[in-house]
Amino acid sequence: METAQGLTRRERVILAHLALPLTLSEIAGSLYVTRNTVKSQVRSIYLKLGVADRESALAVGRERGLVPTDLGLPEVEQSRRRVMEVPRPSFQTSTR
Repeated sequence: METAQGLTRRERVILAHLALPLTLSEIAGSLYVTRNTVKSQVRSIYLKLGVADRESALAVGRERGLVPTDLGLPEVEQSRRRVMEVPRPSFQTSTR
């Protein structure tokens, strides 16, 4: 399902996260998805917005009212802390 602006709800979530000073890996960790999932969604956002980079996507997103303009530093710190607290699955390695 797409919104009137052409972005899905999940793409709007990713776009809002792009406004934070987080890497794609940190965004992925906070949303419990893989980095490749976020990377794919970011490519789709760029294509739909007709841009080629993060700053341009944010500029267009702000123009269209898709990105909050009042993102505060405390929220960024909370996001970073949440990313650091994400439990990582343990992997069994072969002894061969």
